[in-house]
Amino acid sequence: MKKILVAIDGSEASMHAAKTAVALAKGLNAQLTLAHVVPPTFVPPEVPFGVQPWTEEAVKAGEKLLEAAAQETGMPCQRLNLTGSPAEKLADAAESGDFDLVVIGSKGRGAVSRMLIGSVTDRLVHISKRPVLVVR
Repeated sequence: MKKILVAIDGSEASMHAAKTAVALAKGLNAQLTLAHVVPPTFVPPEVPFGVQPWTEEAVKAGEKLLEAAAQETGMPCQRLNLTGSPAEKLADAAESGDFDLVVIGSKGRGAVSRMLIGSVTDRLVHISKRPVLVVR
């Protein structure tokens, strides 16, 4: 195992997943990549300014989140800040980046994620062509 992708969303579960991924990466001498996905924002058509300002702010927040997570890992790591459907983007990144493992927390941080408990994780497990480690 040479490449590990870990999903980060700022939740306690994702930070726990990152710590697990760091331990695996150090033990296996593998490269670690942190990934954050900004989900699509839907705005009613009558809103005059569209989603661009919200998306830009979310991408900037994602950069800050990735920076903080990278510092916490205590090891060199790559960073991916993606936009789109989280599970699909993570699965695509894992496949195109030729990752050996995807690590993700069991629960996300958004209100919808709390209501559907782990919907991104569940979807990723089902669609990923790469092995997925779900950390509780």
